[in-house]
Amino acid sequence: MRDVMPTPRGSRLQWPGLVSAWAWLPPHRNETMTGSHQVGVAFSGHRDVRVRSGSRCSRATYAGGSVICSGNEPIVWSEVREPTDALEIYPTTELLASVGGRGRAGGWPVERAVVGGTDPVVVGLAGILRRAHVASAYVSETAASGLAHLLVRHLLTEYGGQRLAPVPGHTRLSRAQVVRVTDLVSAELNGSLTLDRLAAEVHLSPYHFARAFKATMGEPPYAWVTARRMDAARRLVTTTAMTVAEVADAVGFANLSHFRRVFRSHAGAGPATYRAEVGLYRRAAAARS
Repeated sequence: MRDVMPTPRGSRLQWPGLVSAWAWLPPHRNETMTGSHQVGVAFSGHRDVRVRSGSRCSRATYAGGSVICSGNEPIVWSEVREPTDALEIYPTTELLASVGGRGRAGGWPVERAVVGGTDPVVVGLAGILRRAHVASAYVSETAASGLAHLLVRHLLTEYGGQRLAPVPGHTRLSRAQVVRVTDLVSAELNGSLTLDRLAAEVHLSPYHFARAFKATMGEPPYAWVTARRMDAARRLVTTTAMTVAEVADAVGFANLSHFRRVFRSHAGAGPATYRAEVGLYRRAAAARS
């Protein structure tokens, strides 16, 4: 019985202030395109991909969880050797102008494409929207609007260098605090990451840390940590020969049944099914090469 190549999947969702587009594509040599004026996350890692934006051509290698930010030109991809799992976010010009203020015309803050960047805020927000695409996670219009405003403020300040007035009642973590906390999470995904421990890393009380973290990252600390554990679990399931139990242990889950349930809620399928589907992509690509 021969393997049948799975059909590429994707969806596009309209939210208040932005549009999100998710795609899962097989390895391909032909060109695919990411539109201009978007920020997103490649949840799959890639090696030696051909990248073209405007007149600039290059090769790129980046890990899963890397940020892809378009400039004023689309990004054209080709010679992609691995399956692609990516979420693109397109904020509206109206929201950019509204948040930017000062009579700005809603200009995009990034002139040239950024491929393979590190940005835990964007990764977290993209992860929330990705779950709505792949696992039908519910995101209300109010929550989506809040995420859109948070994302645009982040883009304008961190990528565009704009100085925006603080949002009243929303104490945020500094850039240095975000780095300290997210580095701790990345280093100890298989350990005990309690609220007390995360708060102590940046010398805040658990109460104030939880409020500041959500205002900065768009979701509570426990949800963000769980999402990063599931990102790592998907990568281990699809790129290693580890058993499901070994993957669960590697990302901090002692209860295998609980791990399977959480994995399904983030990936839209259980770990065995998810591994089998990605395996079909890889075997079909190898057969064509």
